[in-house]
Amino acid sequence: MSTSMGGPALLWTALLLFSPDGMPAATWKSMVSLSPPWNRIFRGENVTLTCSANDSLEVNSTKWTHNNTVQAVTAPSLDIVHATFQDSGEYRCQSKNLIPSQPVYLEVFSDWLLLQASSEVVLEGESFLIRCHSWKNRNIFKVIYYKNGQALKYWYDNYNLSITNATIEDSGNYYCTGKIGKTNHTSESLKITVKKDSTTSHQSSYYWQRLLIPVLVAILFAVDTGLFISTQQQFTFILKIKSTRKGNKRMDPQPKPTPPKN
Repeated sequence: MSTSMGGPALLWTALLLFSPDGMPAATWKSMVSLSPPWNRIFRGENVTLTCSANDSLEVNSTKWTHNNTVQAVTAPSLDIVHATFQDSGEYRCQSKNLIPSQPVYLEVFSDWLLLQASSEVVLEGESFLIRCHSWKNRNIFKVIYYKNGQALKYWYDNYNLSITNATIEDSGNYYCTGKIGKTNHTSESLKITVKKDSTTSHQSSYYWQRLLIPVLVAILFAVDTGLFISTQQQFTFILKIKSTRKGNKRMDPQPKPTPPKN
């Protein structure tokens, strides 16, 4: 009987390795998002880090780390108020029952102009936003955005620059210049990388995983059924042999006694 349970045991083990949507359970990660969405800010500004995918009913079920040091905050949101240089660094979060998030890097600057980007790593086909941000939100005029040292866009007033349907050619070092009062200022450069979109390969992997599960179920069911039938047949065969032997013993005549010799 223990042999016939091998199939279901293997079946449940296999199913537990996958999430309900067919993806490996190990991909259930926490994720950090920023509000406002800029990871480069000026000293004295505020930003809120939120740990998404926290479905726990417990209020204080989030673990935050800053430069690998565990923080006292256990709420889903971490508020940085009046940022200082010490707030720069790597942030991670971990919601209950999930694996830790990828790191988010926050940089705190003290300058007149700061180029900010909605993302520093972008997939092909996605869009990203850059803006020329001034110290204490002072008015900026004659704003020019540059990429790899070449002028990209000019506005007399300060507007954000949106790059849609990004391609590999949009990768590069970006910075901006502008006038605050009567003085020209230049921001530090920021490297933005556009990568090949791996969505197709992920979708293909997802497709094969969705196919794999029912096939695996069918195989394990067949193996389990085969083991069960084979076990039954073996028991039936053994019982037949025993029954035949007993019948043969009953049919064999008792040996006649040999008469004594004179």
